Amino acid sequence: MNKLIGIILLCCLATSCTSQTDLETLKFNDDVSKIVKDHSDFQKRADPVYGFKAYSTNKLDGFKIGNIKILTYEIPKGNLSDHSSLWIYVDDYDSNKILGYEFSSANEKESEKVVAELKSKYKNYKTNTNKIHGDFYFWDLPESNKWIFVDQSDNINHIQTTFTVVKRGLRVGNSTDPGVFSLYEKYKMMQPDVLK
Repeated sequence: MNKLIGIILLCCLATSCTSQTDLETLKFNDDVSKIVKDHSDFQKRADPVYGFKAYSTNKLDGFKIGNIKILTYEIPKGNLSDHSSLWIYVDDYDSNKILGYEFSSANEKESEKVVAELKSKYKNYKTNTNKIHGDFYFWDLPESNKWIFVDQSDNINHIQTTFTVVKRGLRVGNSTDPGVFSLYEKYKMMQPDVLK
């Protein structure tokens, strides 16, 4: 009987390990519906910074970036905004085509691991030298048609790290108007010493 219980527990453990959604494997223009269905905590929300339609959640168990499992995290005795979150950007809520994602981590150790993973996988990146407000990294990856922005902000009780991975050329609000600035141009305004 104990062996049977042990086998069942191992099967459950193996199943839970394989149910991790790897954000690194998301493909632009794929339908996000299955991911949203598998992780029922997602809510439809418009991104307040970029104006994208998105699905967002603060429940991150079940996600990973490469080999790094990301977890639900909230700063103990922190402010309401001191937590980790995930936003998956879509073109609209009908076709649900993925434009990219933003993972914001309040967990500093987790963030360090994700940055190390990205630096190991993608060698050519630009970074800042001004460490007053936190590090900034940028990867331009034409071969996979994506931009990766990693931006840190020094909050009162922790460093918040935001990983934004989007389709190259993506404009704010998913606009097709060339007069609307791209995410690259937006970051260039904030990081002119890095993005020239």
